[in-house]
Amino acid sequence: MKKRRTPAIGRHLEDTDEDLITRIAWLYYKEKLTQQQIAERILLSRQKVQRLLEKARDLEIIQFNLKHPFVNLMSVEIEIRQRYGLKDAVVTPTGTSDPDIQDRSLGIAGATYLARRLGAMDTCTLGIGWGNTTASMAGYFEPQMVNNRIEIVSLMGNLMLNVSMNPYIMAENIARKLGASCYNIWAPAIAQTRERAKVFKSEPWIKEVLDIGCRSDIILISIGQASESATLFKMGYLSQADLQRLIGKGAVGDILCRYFNADGEFIKDDVHDRVIGVPKEVFGDDRKLIIGVAGGATKVVAIRAALLKKYINVLITDESTAVELLRTGDGRR
Repeated sequence: MKKRRTPAIGRHLEDTDEDLITRIAWLYYKEKLTQQQIAERILLSRQKVQRLLEKARDLEIIQFNLKHPFVNLMSVEIEIRQRYGLKDAVVTPTGTSDPDIQDRSLGIAGATYLARRLGAMDTCTLGIGWGNTTASMAGYFEPQMVNNRIEIVSLMGNLMLNVSMNPYIMAENIARKLGASCYNIWAPAIAQTRERAKVFKSEPWIKEVLDIGCRSDIILISIGQASESATLFKMGYLSQADLQRLIGKGAVGDILCRYFNADGEFIKDDVHDRVIGVPKEVFGDDRKLIIGVAGGATKVVAIRAALLKKYINVLITDESTAVELLRTGDGRR
């Protein structure tokens, strides 16, 4: 007697039948069967199982919910990028108001981001600014590989009274880990007079380093604030009279000692003529990757101004700062 064949399970159903699609989705996502195992169980081809799994997503029979604290941060990153037209953004969790811990968190995030960027480049000139957060980044920086086709350059002169935040120390630290060349500006960050600044900048070796800085492919900077708590004023690089004058002109923050107002416009002041560093026109050059690392409630106005004027095109900040930037700024000029 001829053996009667059992009808294939689900064979009478059309590909669009939600019962069959749901059954396949259950076997795949809940029972963890492979597509081939499912095909053998319900007597369909593996290709058809694959198509029905795609159909399950199209019909929203299957919906994915990512459950992790960083999921929200990624959403904020996307909003920040879109709102301010950035090339990229990294947002870290805000777990404390302690500025030292916050600098460390931003430093780790920035170091990881920089290592990934440099690891994808064959050649690169990296310009380094200064600041507490930038100094923290240099300490945590661990390159993906040694690359002697990368060169590191300081973007401004040195801070003679604070070795740990000195641009040269940070640049040399990163260069040593990369096995890269390092160029330093052997001059103060801010000269006592504009005449002295002109003399320093006229020296051939300083001019050459400034030229290298101007052609940097990646620029790494912090965003400062115009207040008594800022390092430039606490350490005496600029006086209280300088601070009051700058604030009187509307200064809210600075990038490498170049002060700007809440709209991001650089103000006119004698301080800028005394700075020994790359010209302010370098900032906002969209051909470069300009990474700004800054966070904290006191810097929101300064960061927003820098974003509006496109002085930076990558922002690394904390979640509280990012949320405030989304709440207060529209990203348009």
